[in-house]
Amino acid sequence: MTTIPAALSRPRLLLAAGPMRRGFMLGLLATLVVGLMMLIGASAGVALSHAERVMPGVSIAGVPVGGMDRTSAIARLEAQLPSLTEGMLLLQIDAETRELPVADLGRAYDIEATVDAALAVARSGNPLADGVTRLRALAHPTALAGASVTLDPVVVDEIVAGVVADYDRPPADASVRLRKQQGFVATPAVVGITVDAEALRQALTTMLATSRGDVAIDVPVERADPAVSTRDGMAAAIAAGWMSQEPLRLTGGGERLKIQPSRLASLITFGQLADGGWGASIDEGSLAKLLRPIADRVGSAPRDAAFLYGPNGVVGVVAAEPGSKLRLKATVANVVAALGQRAAGSSKPSAALAIGVAQPNVTTAEARKIAPVMQRISSWTTFYVPGEGNFWNANIHIPAWDLDGRVIGPGEWFEFWQGIGPVTLERGYGYGGAIIGGRSVPNGALAGGICSTSTTLFNAAMRAGLEIGERVNHSYYIDRYPMGLDATVLQTDTWETDMTFRNDTDSPVVIRSFTGNGWVRFEIWGVPSGRTVTLSAPATSNHGIAIETTVVNPDLAPGTSKRVEYMHNGFDSVVTRWVRDANGTLIHEDTWYSHYRTVNGITEVGPTRSSD
Repeated sequence: MTTIPAALSRPRLLLAAGPMRRGFMLGLLATLVVGLMMLIGASAGVALSHAERVMPGVSIAGVPVGGMDRTSAIARLEAQLPSLTEGMLLLQIDAETRELPVADLGRAYDIEATVDAALAVARSGNPLADGVTRLRALAHPTALAGASVTLDPVVVDEIVAGVVADYDRPPADASVRLRKQQGFVATPAVVGITVDAEALRQALTTMLATSRGDVAIDVPVERADPAVSTRDGMAAAIAAGWMSQEPLRLTGGGERLKIQPSRLASLITFGQLADGGWGASIDEGSLAKLLRPIADRVGSAPRDAAFLYGPNGVVGVVAAEPGSKLRLKATVANVVAALGQRAAGSSKPSAALAIGVAQPNVTTAEARKIAPVMQRISSWTTFYVPGEGNFWNANIHIPAWDLDGRVIGPGEWFEFWQGIGPVTLERGYGYGGAIIGGRSVPNGALAGGICSTSTTLFNAAMRAGLEIGERVNHSYYIDRYPMGLDATVLQTDTWETDMTFRNDTDSPVVIRSFTGNGWVRFEIWGVPSGRTVTLSAPATSNHGIAIETTVVNPDLAPGTSKRVEYMHNGFDSVVTRWVRDANGTLIHEDTWYSHYRTVNGITEVGPTRSSD
């Protein structure tokens, strides 16, 4: 039978105040001190026995190095650490995978740093902490997570730079092009991608330092949507095809007019729409340019009221007639609307031309009102010698007849070439003299001599006090014209010199013309306004004296001669015109400068007779 000490069978006695309690506490404390001293001694023994070696139980990446000195630990790690050259680096980039051999990445173990980390176990410099670590290592081995790995920063930068270069792309909008065989074709949009280079660099550094074998990294990217999506582009291409697949008839003009598909296609542009979307639309400027030439075909010019003349002046009025004109802006809107309906799926076959009324510049009522007070307010007559230089009057008379009775409304400009009819052989014009290169050329131009008409009308309009526009003097002075007040006209395929003036009065004016053999006269008729015209005397300067020259022409018979150029002295001329209203207020002040070249006379003579 076991006997239990009374104190142990009654534990409360141990805690009760008195000698028994003090004895127990002293014994327990002594036991703890002895145990602690034993542990410290054991720890100190371990430290002393491994002074230059790795503490027992330490391993690195599964390779045990406990108890080894530096050299042995380095040798073992070099022999047993997993290879860093095997496997692939797999970069996952926006649904694509780029593979790079790990062996090309420049990875290497930092063996020295790894062994330093192993030797540092239980050697932190804190005696208590190091002692506990050493004791723990006796029972539980210490495993370091892995060996230190070094990376070549140049290789990392090259990988990052290569990925950025290959995969960075800005967003690209969808677009539509017209192709000859396929019609309108949409090019798909491209989503923009921006590689986060810094995040990729950090991921590479982290993964390559800790992973072995294959290493997979999702490359971080940011996406940017294009402003014009592939869907927008395809919808625009379809709409453009619908707009231009069939000719568009233009109705309401009395003509059979169509805009063919190819022309319709050329009018279509792509971009932002008025409603804020993106798609196909019509270039209204190009459409207006396309439609403008048909204005003359679908319209008719109005006829101004005209006047009937008797021996003593105006005796009646010829009524005005309105015309018709193409309202271009409204017609463009109609065509755009029709094509818009096609773009929405309609088979709209036509668009209406907008035809408006063209009012005459001078109405019948206005003409009747002023007819009783109309009178001649200016005139000018030019005398010339009929001959081949003016096609025996025709080149002067025909344009004068064209202009007879022409009414110019208030504010309207008159242009000589626009005012006369076509200059053609069929109308009776012929070749006459012209100044070409500063020399007289007989039969040098169709309608040669017409300048007598333009100069005469210029002088009549100028002396009526009307506003003068374009006026150009002849190359040399022709003495049948007032000095410094001639007005030449010229029209070629590439060049035009015109004579223009404007009716700047409040009432219509009328051009009257009269012709005879060797003379032409123009009169300006209108309502007297009290204007007065004053002309300065021509001021001349820079005079040049022409001389007579003789040139032998072997094609002439001996002893004969032929004049091919008359002498024309050169000079500069300045003439000023002042126009005042009925109150004496200055309306116009014009100064016309004319430079006339010196032209020497030329007489061609036959060769001298040879002696027998």
